[in-house]
Amino acid sequence: MPPIPENKVSDNQQQAVITKLYQVKMRRELMIPFSAYVMQINHRDYLYMIRLRFNQDLKVGDAIDFSVFSFCPNEIAKINGCDLGDGGSANQNDNNNGIGYLVATDPIEAQIKDIFSMKIRYSISFLPIDTWFIETTDGNLVFVKKSKVNVSLAPGDRIVYSRYTLYDEILTLKKL
Repeated sequence: MPPIPENKVSDNQQQAVITKLYQVKMRRELMIPFSAYVMQINHRDYLYMIRLRFNQDLKVGDAIDFSVFSFCPNEIAKINGCDLGDGGSANQNDNNNGIGYLVATDPIEAQIKDIFSMKIRYSISFLPIDTWFIETTDGNLVFVKKSKVNVSLAPGDRIVYSRYTLYDEILTLKKL
């Protein structure tokens, strides 16, 4: 078993402009959702950040100064001088009373507008997992671990999926 990485922030402070921005509900160890931003910067790279300690709204066109965790190149650790921490306390926020953790949505039919991948931490102590993010033509952004997808996906494909009602992670996915 590989050693567990420390929550070290990379020394590489970067500047970028947000060119796409999504708000999603994600989770860590517990099934309790937390708010996160998923963003494209400078029309190329994708990043995500936990919003728990960041009490400002971002928008497309904002210039940001940020650094990422050294072991997770897609997760923002510091943004505009705000240290986001490791996300450990993300298990206790967001207007959730603890009911319905495992309730799945009815099947949702959609068309893929865009698809991109990032490395996402589903646990505070474990290594990031390769994850697909799927933007649908109706404006939703959902995500699924790559290991759960056994078909190739591309913009224009029609899919049917279900997800948890409290966050945007896909449980089942079928390409039509």
